[in-house]
Parts: sequence; C-alpha cells; structure tokens
Amino acid sequence: MNKQARSRKSTAKQSARLSAYLATCVTASMAAASSAEAAIVNINVGPSGFNITGVNGGLAPSTSQTVNSFPFLGGGNLAILNTANVNVLGLEGDDGLLFAIDGGYASPRNFSLGASIDSFANFSVATYYTRFRDGGDISPDFGPNSYMGFLTATGNYGWLEVTWASGSSQFQILSGAYEDQVGVAILAGQGAGPAAVPEPGTWAAAALLAGGAAFARWRKRRDEAQKEAA
Repeated sequence: MNKQARSRKSTAKQSARLSAYLATCVTASMAAASSAEAAIVNINVGPSGFNITGVNGGLAPSTSQTVNSFPFLGGGNLAILNTANVNVLGLEGDDGLLFAIDGGYASPRNFSLGASIDSFANFSVATYYTRFRDGGDISPDFGPNSYMGFLTATGNYGWLEVTWASGSSQFQILSGAYEDQVGVAILAGQGAGPAAVPEPGTWAAAALLAGGAAFARWRKRRDEAQKEAA
C-alpha cells in the first residue's frame, strides 16, 4: 500500500470516528433539551420572600400564620403553628397543599437528602398528622438534612428543608424547592444552593463545544495528511 493510499485510509477512519462522536454529542444535546423542560424552582423562604425562616416560623408564642399561595399562586396555603399554649407546633397544608406523613398524629415524614418525593409517598389530608407536636403526640427530631415532602393543589412535588427539636419545641424552615412540571418527582434537597448540579442545557452546550473542538482538530490533521500525501 503506497503512502497516499495509507493517508486516505487513515483520514477515512478519523472521519468515521468523528462522525460517531458528533452523533453522540447531538443525541446528548437533544436528550438534555428534552429534560430541560422539567425544572426545579427554588422557594425564597427568606426575608425577601415568604419570610418564614425564623425559629418556629418567626412567630411569637401562642400564635399562628397562614401563608397564602404557597409556593405559588394556586399551589395551596401553608399554615405555620406556634400555639405552644395548647401544644400544637409545626406545619400543615391547606387549600389543596398536602404534606407526606409516616403514620398517625404528629408524624410528618422525614425525607433524607436525595430521597425521591413522588406518588409513592403518603400525602395526608389530615393536617394534624403533619405537625411536629399535637398535644401529647410528638414527632421524632428532624436533624440536619431533613426534609418534608409536599404536593401542591396543582400536582407539583416539592420539599422544605426543616429542623425540629422536641426537647426545646423549636422548628425551623431552612430552604425549599418544587418541580415546575406537574406529576414529575423531585429529590429531597434537589436544586438548593449555589453548588447545584448544572442544568441539562449546560451539559448540552459543553458537549457541543467539545464536538466543535474535536472537529477543528480533525480538519487540521486531515489538511496536514493531504499536504504530506501531495
């Protein structure tokens, strides 16, 4: 086989490998674009948002608050209870907003970080089940990386990161998020914080950039091979 024939054969193999690589990049990009249609929306629970991050919701003892349109208009209402005089503390949903539970009175389900919040969870319409304390019934403590899962009136799954210390009768809402697509599951803690996993569209852009760089390198090698063969 002469030098020119070997050069053509090598160029053909490189072209085939590049075509396969670019096809993979395009496929990944299309899949990412489809996944990007479902998005996690962080809930602003801080002072510039719903302002419910204080100890026991920032409420004075023996008081309660209803947060309307939580986490969005039509999603339901969130009731925050700090009525320590009758030993009722915690969170409960209203107007279609439901929280997941584990059992009976004062038994909100404690989702660990990364646990799936979906249709398999037991979302209760009995609001006294979702409280941390209801009379003599007391929920186990919620330590770091504890989450309550909720379902909005429109069918969106979400989570609230919370703590609960039964010894001091104190709870706190730290952060929250929901899936903007109805019926799509969310993972506890998903979407929170500045170190969140990049959106699928970011991965797609990176894949296309990598494909473009590979194409540029292939063209350079092809041109050099053609010059050498000539």
